[in-house]
Amino acid sequence: MRDKKSCNRAADRDTLRPRASDEHEKRRIVMRRRHQDGNLIRTRHGWSARYYERGEGQRRRIQVFLGSFEELTKPQAKTAMADLLAEVNKNPAAPPQTDNTTFRTVAEEWIKDCRERIRKPIKPSVACNWRSILANHLLPLIGSTPVADVGNKTLKTVVQHLIKKRLSPQTIKNILQVAKLVVAFPKDEDGNRMHERTWNAAFIDAPMVDKDEQERPSFTSEQVTRIVKAATGRLQMACILFAASGLRAGELLGLECKHFDGSSIKVQQAAWGGDNRVVKPKTKNANRTVDLHPDVAALLESFIGNRTAGFVFQTSGSHRPVTQTNLLRREFHPVLDNLKISQRGFHAFRRFRNTFLRQSHCPDGLLKFWMGHADRDMTDHYDRSREDLQYRRDVAKAMGTGFEVPKTLTPKVPKLGQSGAIGRQAETVESRSIARKPAKTLEEVGVSDGI
Repeated sequence: MRDKKSCNRAADRDTLRPRASDEHEKRRIVMRRRHQDGNLIRTRHGWSARYYERGEGQRRRIQVFLGSFEELTKPQAKTAMADLLAEVNKNPAAPPQTDNTTFRTVAEEWIKDCRERIRKPIKPSVACNWRSILANHLLPLIGSTPVADVGNKTLKTVVQHLIKKRLSPQTIKNILQVAKLVVAFPKDEDGNRMHERTWNAAFIDAPMVDKDEQERPSFTSEQVTRIVKAATGRLQMACILFAASGLRAGELLGLECKHFDGSSIKVQQAAWGGDNRVVKPKTKNANRTVDLHPDVAALLESFIGNRTAGFVFQTSGSHRPVTQTNLLRREFHPVLDNLKISQRGFHAFRRFRNTFLRQSHCPDGLLKFWMGHADRDMTDHYDRSREDLQYRRDVAKAMGTGFEVPKTLTPKVPKLGQSGAIGRQAETVESRSIARKPAKTLEEVGVSDGI
């Protein structure tokens, strides 16, 4: 049986030791300062004394003018400085009162403030991502460390632990950014930062992010055509819409019937999380209108049918948006496996659409508008092409889709006891011109099967 000391070492093996704290030695040096002689400075206009002001913690060095050269000789200036410092040294600064608030406590307050503040509150998806970074990477290492001690030396040690986990450079960069935001959060009564830091990237020595080595999977036109042909039901409609519009997954799953006017879709919300919460789009530019190719618009109209309310892609029971994870893992990834295409997410369709529009010489203003990207310069700011509805529709029709759009949707094979359906939506035979055999009645099943 291991002794108590060895058990404690095992439990704390991932916690940074005090030597990784940046302010430990600095506080000890400041506490030893009791008497100061000051410095006599010869300035342009006369004599000045330079010394540290009385106070706690990190003191500020100040300079006081003693008198002009006509008023004071150098010995007289030294005497005047000694009299000034006598009052300062009479009541030496007390030992600095350090802030022992831990990184864990500040991180919780920071997340709460980011979500509840009036000015630019973060979205639930961002809060979830930051909480995951804290719980999995930062709190196990520096959660019990005072936030005042977290500096370059601490982050350097954190980076060394993250590299051992074989995390990507971009992931390490995101983790360090969260740590820096937590350190910068504490403010005094006047709103000034309590822990000013000058971050030294060379000293921290985090791996550089190489955009050429980052994984940015996309699809080719041939792959999109194969996927659309192989998919059925709601997945087929979703893949067509992904590839023809460039919508983000949350934006597509957050679409309601009212957002489709027969030729375009309005992005005003997004669905996120396992509970299918409806939230605002990712950015301000994400609120936009995406004009569809006429063939895609016709398929979407037939998919919606006579419904006038509810989500375009919704569950049969609660009529909530379809969960992205379920659509991805249960329906989309099996199709990719059957087609021998490496697994990737729905964002690959967005990259495909952006690439296709650029290769087709789509006007840059419309490309950014449809994709929901921000303007970069004044030329983009002055471009009002997005306000010309007829022009947008003409360009959308002329650009095409970049893949072969089917004339009708392929219904999903119904399970036993269910009528034919495209995904979860009731199917209208007239709108799809698909002839199917009627379902057997119980009497017919009993007779034919010998029940």
